[in-house]
Amino acid sequence: MRAVVLAAGLGKRMRSNMPKVLNPVLGREMLGYVLASLKEAGVKKPIVVVGHGGDLVTQFVKENAEIAWQHEQLGTGHAVQCALPFLNDFEGDVLVTCGDTPLISGECYRTLLEKRRTSGAKALVATMVLNNPKSYGRIKRDAKGNLAAIVEFRDATDEEKAIREVNTGTYCFDAAALREAVSNLRTDNVQREYYLTDSIANLLAAGEPVGAYLHPDSDEFLGINDPADLAMAESLLGDRIKYRHLSSGILIHEPSTVRIEPSVRIGLRTRILPGVVLEGNTIIGSDCIIGPYVTLRNIQIGDHSHIAPHHLTGDREPTGPVF
Repeated sequence: MRAVVLAAGLGKRMRSNMPKVLNPVLGREMLGYVLASLKEAGVKKPIVVVGHGGDLVTQFVKENAEIAWQHEQLGTGHAVQCALPFLNDFEGDVLVTCGDTPLISGECYRTLLEKRRTSGAKALVATMVLNNPKSYGRIKRDAKGNLAAIVEFRDATDEEKAIREVNTGTYCFDAAALREAVSNLRTDNVQREYYLTDSIANLLAAGEPVGAYLHPDSDEFLGINDPADLAMAESLLGDRIKYRHLSSGILIHEPSTVRIEPSVRIGLRTRILPGVVLEGNTIIGSDCIIGPYVTLRNIQIGDHSHIAPHHLTGDREPTGPVF
């Protein structure tokens, strides 16, 4: 099982000085979440396709991934073509996903793998239904409900733009089928780019079985393109983190006022009062009371402590990306 992560985009709408995939979401680079979920799904060493700010992305992933350079950004299909040298002799499953989708879980990736294998499809695309599909590629199905085509927004007719089921940009391919389908891509489209979606069209035209899996939770596939998307992702991810702590016996008062970053650890029966911010590598013991209105960053708190309103910062800085 391998994975190709598309991380070459500039992300102009982020208005950031760093590559888009290195912008932090709740204190961790968004690409770090993607790599962590792939690792959870069983991918040992993904292939990260880099372009804009590629040296910084390479430095971030270190030895945790192989790097494929996309020196010219000629589309998603071209990005996967740049990764093919790492897949020449590989036989098995290849996940293709985006580096700016930090909410996709390892469980979701495993589901895609399982459904492709059990269905016998040469490729499986994850889809979702949105009330406002915006510029997502539209999913067309035939009378039997099978995948008929993926139409990019800029190439879609008004009728096709009315479709609410859309492409998430995440796929699972049989490796041999991916190599064949991607090698035959063309630029016969409005943007004159190599679309990865056309690999699906190539497989369908060849009579190969291709599937579309409608995922029930569209929030998982939120792509971050601007600061508003980033704020939404932080809110969704923050809720997920707080729910995990609540489920493990932590009491959080007024959760909407509390911010907890993913690397924070909290002991049993600890109470988190309103207005608390927990960041970095903070470790809190059991049976503590934290807050209200306390900020802790890189601090270790012993058992049975009560931390009243303060802002404490320690020296437990992260030593590298957490995957």
